[in-house]
Amino acid sequence: MTISDIIELLKGVRWSSFHSWLNFHNVIAPLAASLAGLWRTWIKRRNARLAQDWPLASGRVLSTNVARGTKFFGSVRLFNASFTYSYSVQEGSEVNYLSGNYSRPFSDQERAREWLESLKDKQIRVHVKPGRPEVSAVLDTDLDAHFPLPVHTPADLLNSAFESHLK
Repeated sequence: MTISDIIELLKGVRWSSFHSWLNFHNVIAPLAASLAGLWRTWIKRRNARLAQDWPLASGRVLSTNVARGTKFFGSVRLFNASFTYSYSVQEGSEVNYLSGNYSRPFSDQERAREWLESLKDKQIRVHVKPGRPEVSAVLDTDLDAHFPLPVHTPADLLNSAFESHLK
């Protein structure tokens, strides 16, 4: 196919139908993103419900990070507060040292940093899957019980309600 063939193909395009496709695309992309977000939330809640019954191990927060989240079509930009944790599991006479990651969305970057600062170098509860010690989970309820989100103003109370709705 040569350049002239491509030009002839472009001349034959009905541009009104092309613009209709763009409008269709502008509906499908946000809908797909919304469905993916709902699916992710459902999976996260299901995994947390399953992990509640797993045995506990003592873990330690190693490193923290705040990253800008994605912004879709006029939505609020969120900030992902994440940390890496380590934990140890004893299998017979052998002790295995493992690690995992945790992430939580925040509407305010400063609150995310402040919350992570309260966790740095602290001990946390890690739920370990029986039979598969490399699979672990840190539950929001465990963190909230020992490391509450920072509240400064009445607006922060609204933000924390918004953030708990995101989980």
